[in-house]
Amino acid sequence: MVPVELPRIMGHRGAAAEAPENTLTSVRRVADCGATWVELDVMLTGDDVPVLFHDDSLKRTTGQAGLMAETTFDVVRHLDAGRWFGPAFEGEPLPSLEDTLALIRELGIGLNLEIKPSKGRARVTAERAMDIVARHWPQGGPPLLVSSFETVCLAVAQARRPDLPRGLITLWPSAQQLQLLAGLACASYHCYHKRLRAKTAAAVKAAGYALACFTVNDASEAQRLFDMGVDCVITDDPRRLLQTFGQNPL
Repeated sequence: MVPVELPRIMGHRGAAAEAPENTLTSVRRVADCGATWVELDVMLTGDDVPVLFHDDSLKRTTGQAGLMAETTFDVVRHLDAGRWFGPAFEGEPLPSLEDTLALIRELGIGLNLEIKPSKGRARVTAERAMDIVARHWPQGGPPLLVSSFETVCLAVAQARRPDLPRGLITLWPSAQQLQLLAGLACASYHCYHKRLRAKTAAAVKAAGYALACFTVNDASEAQRLFDMGVDCVITDDPRRLLQTFGQNPL
C-alpha cells in the first residue's frame, strides 16, 4: 500500500459552491480559498479523450442533449459548461484531463482524481486516464490519489502507476469492505457521510486507512465526522469550512 495523507478539507469537483463544477475556474477557486487538495471527476468522450465531467448525460451542466460517451471531443470542447451556474461563467469550457493536470501542477495542490466511467467503459476509461497521468504527472510532484467506485479502475491504476495511492469510494460504508481495500492495496476509503457509523469508522481507522467523507457542506456535520475519526471531508464549499476548521487537526 502506498500511503496518503489527506487534508482536513478537500474541494468537491473544484469549489462547486462558487464556480461550475469540474472546470478550471472551479479548480482555481480551490487554490484561491486556501484549500490544498481538490477532487475532480474524469470521464471519456465518445472518441476516448479523458475530460472533466460527472454525469452520463450532457444536459445538466451544458444544456446539450446527448451522452458524453457518444459525443466526440471536438464537440465537447466547444460546449458551454458555465452558463447553467450563472451568467458570469458563460463560455466556461469543459477541460481535458491533460489541461487540468497542467493547471494543478502549476497551482501546486493535491488531486483526488475520481475515475467516473460511463456504463460498460470502466476499463478503457481507467486506461486512457492513466495514460494521461503517466505522461503528465511526474513522480515527486504534488500528491495525486486515484479513486473510484469501480474496482476494475483501481486495478488498472495499480498496474499503470503503482507509485500512486488509491482510494475506494462507496455509498454504503461497511467494515466488510476492508478485505476489498486490502486486496486492491488501497490507501483510503471514501464514503457517503450520512451512512457512516462510528463502528465502521473505527474499524477503517484501526486497519490503517485514511478515511474521507462526501459531500459535506455543513460545519456541524463536519464536526460530527471529525469526532468519529474521519480524516477528510470533501465539500462543495471549502472556503466556508476552512474558515471554521482550517486544515490541521483540532
